[in-house]
Amino acid sequence: MDRGPIPLNLHAALEPLVAVIIIAAPWIFGFSDTDSATAICALVGVAMLLIGSITDWRLSLARLIPLRLHLAGDLVLGAVLILGPLVFGFTDEGGPTRFMVIAGVLELMTALMTRWDRTETERTYTRRRQTPATR
Repeated sequence: MDRGPIPLNLHAALEPLVAVIIIAAPWIFGFSDTDSATAICALVGVAMLLIGSITDWRLSLARLIPLRLHLAGDLVLGAVLILGPLVFGFTDEGGPTRFMVIAGVLELMTALMTRWDRTETERTYTRRRQTPATR
């Protein structure tokens, strides 16, 4: 599962943007009158921002959780988005249901297609270090 087509650095860079879009989706797509859908979008977006900001990769604020836990969090958030309309009973409302199912499927696909390789997040240096023998 480590060898998906999406580089880890791209996943890390796009995740905050996607989280903000999910938070703002009820107002962007006009379903802010559905309180449970608005709350789910806000909670999922905030959780996405929080998980991304504490993951052990180069673009994080604090390196507290490993990449595997981040992957698990992404899978859970995708499932919450997909199952939210069923659990909270607003499947009869097309707008929020469509958005949440599509966003959830995209979240799951992105998580499963990311190349979760820690070496991609490490900086590489091309300059060779000089030792006393090479001077």
